[in-house]
Amino acid sequence: MGYFAARTSLSAAITGLCAALAVTTANADTKEFNASNWLPESTALVSHAYVNWAEDLEEASNGALKANVFTGPVLLPPAAHLSGLRDGVAQITYHAGTYTPADIPRDNVIAQLGIGFTDPFVAAFAMSDINMTDPELIEMWRSHNVVYGGGYSTIPYRLFCTDAVVTLEDIQGKKIRTLGAMMSDWAQSVGAVPVNVPSTEMYSGLEKGQLDCAANTMEQLKSSSLWDVAKHTTIVDLGLYYAGFLYGINQDFWQTLKAEERRILLDTMAVAIVRTQIRYDEAGAEAAAEAAEHDVVIHEPDAALAKSITDFRAVARKSAVELGTEKFGIENSEELVERFEKVVAKWEKLLDGIDRTDESALVAVLKQELYDKIDVESYGVN
Repeated sequence: MGYFAARTSLSAAITGLCAALAVTTANADTKEFNASNWLPESTALVSHAYVNWAEDLEEASNGALKANVFTGPVLLPPAAHLSGLRDGVAQITYHAGTYTPADIPRDNVIAQLGIGFTDPFVAAFAMSDINMTDPELIEMWRSHNVVYGGGYSTIPYRLFCTDAVVTLEDIQGKKIRTLGAMMSDWAQSVGAVPVNVPSTEMYSGLEKGQLDCAANTMEQLKSSSLWDVAKHTTIVDLGLYYAGFLYGINQDFWQTLKAEERRILLDTMAVAIVRTQIRYDEAGAEAAAEAAEHDVVIHEPDAALAKSITDFRAVARKSAVELGTEKFGIENSEELVERFEKVVAKWEKLLDGIDRTDESALVAVLKQELYDKIDVESYGVN
């Protein structure tokens, strides 16, 4: 499929006008709205989840629903994709939940467990499930005027560094871009200095020496050109990142839609989630295969460095519960973690034996076990 023209070249004046207009009616049969994802268009979370999805949505709705897709921080800066969605600057956005922990604390409790995950499909489907069916989480999103449309997961996080980092000695004092409390806690435990900055600032941070390493997915070597400024990649397994949502929908906008339009919206999102996860895996493999052409050296961590992460996985659950109880004051933090674990176990069973490249099979199980069960007459309506 083709791609929308790059939105990053829009002027501030045009951006302001689009935000002010927000939802427009192009004609009597078309509902036009803004969709924003602050990541670059080269990433699967944008190209497939937003650009291609918007094309599919317009086709599936016979032109009744048209998304004006903004990529990069054109319409909204990264951390504002929750508040901007709430306020109607955009009607659908992607949001990285660890950027706003105080606003969505239960999401951040669940995100703590990511260091122990290895299967992005299980994580993406489980996050979609619990956020769309658990009353406590539905209410959390509703308090921000958000209807949860679907989740996602990254592929495993690695370390991209300006010097070789293979041992515990190598990592001492290194300034590492991390994301989330658990990853930051691990960095501190091995003597590194965690730095919490958006992925959009990784390149400049590595280039200027403000960062020694950046933790992110293998795909970022290529999509963010990190291989130009970080010539050493260490295949540590720092788990998955799935905080927030791939599709958050402004509740006011959702309630203006007809039931059949809501169904089309959710159905196309289910397909896009699967395609995005498949493409994410492919993009990571492609970047790894091309790394040597850009003089990037791939390192395996030594036993002690690898063990430092394994040890942290063992305490991830306890840390998640403590985060909820002590930092966020969630009385039932333990129960929240238990509910998520049950949903994860459900999806591990449902996805057992399914080829992770089989789009039709993955879409079928996601729709049958989740999306087809969502009552579009009542979901997100109050």
